Amino acid sequence: MADALGYQVELVGWEDTLPGVGRPQAIINRDLDGCDLFVGMLWKRWGTPPGTEPYTSGFEEEFKRSMTRNEREGRPEINLLLKDIDASLLADPGDHLKKVVAFKDQVFDEKKLLACTFADVRDFEGKFRKCIQGYVISLAKMDNASESEKDQAPAAETQSTPTSEPGPTTPLSVEGARFLRNFLSTAEKATDEHPLAAKDVARVRLLSIIAAVHGNDQQSLGPHDANLLFSARTSFEFGRRELNGLIDDGLAHFKHENVPLWHWIAAVDGFKNNILPICSLVSTTDRRVGALKAMRLIAQPIVENEHFGRKEIVSLWFAEDAETEVRVSALEYLGECGQPTDLPYINEEFARNETQTASAAANAIIRITLHDDRRKALEALYALQPSTVEQNLLDELFSRDAEFDDEILLSGLNHRNALVRITVVKLLQKRRSLVASIAEPLLNDSDAEVRYEALQALVASGRSYSIEQAKAVFVRKSPTSRGFGLSAMSQTDAEGEAVLARYTEQFFDRLTVAQLEEEVRSEIFDQNAYFALIRRDFRLRGDDLRKAVANQFVDRFESLLEEMATRYGPLNDLIEKTRSLGEYLRSRFTREGLDIICSRLDAADLPLVRSMLASGSADYSAADLRYLAKFGQWCDIPLVIASLDRPLHGRKYASLLSTASSTKYEDAARTLYALGKHRLNDLLAATMPGYLLARIIPLIPDKAFQGLADSAIVPLLRSEIEDVRKLASLKYVRAFPRRRVKALLDEYMAADQFYYNVIHWFDFGISVPRDRMLRAAGKALVDAYHV
Repeated sequence: MADALGYQVELVGWEDTLPGVGRPQAIINRDLDGCDLFVGMLWKRWGTPPGTEPYTSGFEEEFKRSMTRNEREGRPEINLLLKDIDASLLADPGDHLKKVVAFKDQVFDEKKLLACTFADVRDFEGKFRKCIQGYVISLAKMDNASESEKDQAPAAETQSTPTSEPGPTTPLSVEGARFLRNFLSTAEKATDEHPLAAKDVARVRLLSIIAAVHGNDQQSLGPHDANLLFSARTSFEFGRRELNGLIDDGLAHFKHENVPLWHWIAAVDGFKNNILPICSLVSTTDRRVGALKAMRLIAQPIVENEHFGRKEIVSLWFAEDAETEVRVSALEYLGECGQPTDLPYINEEFARNETQTASAAANAIIRITLHDDRRKALEALYALQPSTVEQNLLDELFSRDAEFDDEILLSGLNHRNALVRITVVKLLQKRRSLVASIAEPLLNDSDAEVRYEALQALVASGRSYSIEQAKAVFVRKSPTSRGFGLSAMSQTDAEGEAVLARYTEQFFDRLTVAQLEEEVRSEIFDQNAYFALIRRDFRLRGDDLRKAVANQFVDRFESLLEEMATRYGPLNDLIEKTRSLGEYLRSRFTREGLDIICSRLDAADLPLVRSMLASGSADYSAADLRYLAKFGQWCDIPLVIASLDRPLHGRKYASLLSTASSTKYEDAARTLYALGKHRLNDLLAATMPGYLLARIIPLIPDKAFQGLADSAIVPLLRSEIEDVRKLASLKYVRAFPRRRVKALLDEYMAADQFYYNVIHWFDFGISVPRDRMLRAAGKALVDAYHV
């Protein structure tokens, strides 16, 4: 571990001290005065007098000498390991043992030192190793630059020390020192006509950061300089300390996704020697968090070794003084890459009951448990009661719900998390196990979806609820709601309105034809009965709906007004007020009618769907996109793109605004890909918003992407849209062999117009991916760097 952190540990005991002239203890003291860490060990003997007053043993002199230097210089760090003493020895202690016992009592009473006892050799080995590890880690934290080893440099410019031979320790590597000497020579000759090279200046900055000591300002290499050094990596010979500095810089900027990282890790063989796990223990918080996020991104395992492995690393992630950001990132990593042996540490973190880490800890515990036992994972979900649960975790947990009996599912109805309750209530309803006695209390649940499933179960049991009664169950007005119009509508329960719309459709579908026909004649403010009749016999009534939609319900609305005039009189104020709402009502009816037509998936309706979308008279609906994905052609691509600018109006669609808007770009991307997958080059070059193009790229199969020429791909890599650059780069890495990836990268960086902020996509310096495609691409890129 010390090597990975850039420290050299040498154990110095009296037997290692070279013989010389003078008092033996004085010779030992010379080595002692050069130590950074003092580990004193005692059992039952106090030791031999060193031959000088006032010390009674060599141990006492060494201990007190180290204590004095610690008080004066702040070093060495002092640890004591004291072996347990058998009670039989304490019954009749000799002079030596009495001094040992007195010393132990004093140490533990004063509580000034790191002291502990050990029982046997095995116990001693573990605690001694922790002394060394703890000290090295504390040094690395203070140093702010996690280095893998200390290189040797020439003692002076006139004396050259071979790299293979040890020389005086310096902050710089042999390569770094050599570069600085050359740089100084070049700098003395630099002029305005022949300025210094930007890459050379970047390297000087890197070396200045590496050479910083405690007391200097904390700095990191800027993204531009970091990318300059990456682009010049073949022209520089970097020392190990410089490579470690570049790794540190990549980790510090990991969340910004703008600095190379993986190339430097590969350069130090870091995928095999725990470099990322070690970096997660030391340095600044942002670098530790960056290391953990990098580990999670590529599912980096912790390599076990004899002295420092998974147990030690995981325990340090959750140490008492560990920053919250570090612990959260560690939990996220363990949630995907954790093992059962990690559970004690995660459970301890969960027991802290901290807002920032509790849910992440619970999710990690559940995921790790799920790998071995699905039922125990569900029990953990119930027992831990996390306030937030990832949807993909629930999908995985309940993917084989047949393994759960009704009894254990019923326990989930009281879970604090709404997603859990929704999942459970839907499974119970699907099994017809949501009996009335269980469903009725759920009508008061805080989540509208749970209330909907409960009411559906009650209807299935024989109860009936009118639209108004259902509305009282589903829709909950905000207590702050006041007035009328849009200000009042904004305070309504959007989720409740959405499930009410579903219930309303089902309610009318259950009515008889006679009941629906009566409703059709008497209702003008909604067309639920009319649409239910259409759905009941579309073959017979479908043409009437097509005519109404094409006419944007103008004729039908006028006939309904005439019916009202017949009933209430032509001069009734209600007639005029209803007429004033005509544009709004007709727009809503047109949208609902077009949804029904699109859902029938009849190719003959394509001209009607096109004309309605081209006219802009129909509000946005995902139904249009699904229809065009099946029957549309290349010429419909502009219609799809334009559809995203259409608003969501009307009672039913306004209530679904948040849901629809969160998925409409993905829906549009899938439709565009369906329309253009046979003309991929043209599709990727088509004029469209960047957020759409970015969503199309992951949909392209690897084999299809391989068929694209670099001339079609390079514009994506140079796109002004960040997500387009990222996703295109990752798709390229995943689809093509590493030789072609490397060739494109070399060619790309050699171009006159080079975009430095794109390098990191190739170098895979990105944050946690949003989907499995990115994670798979990440693993492919790591493989690509094993060259």
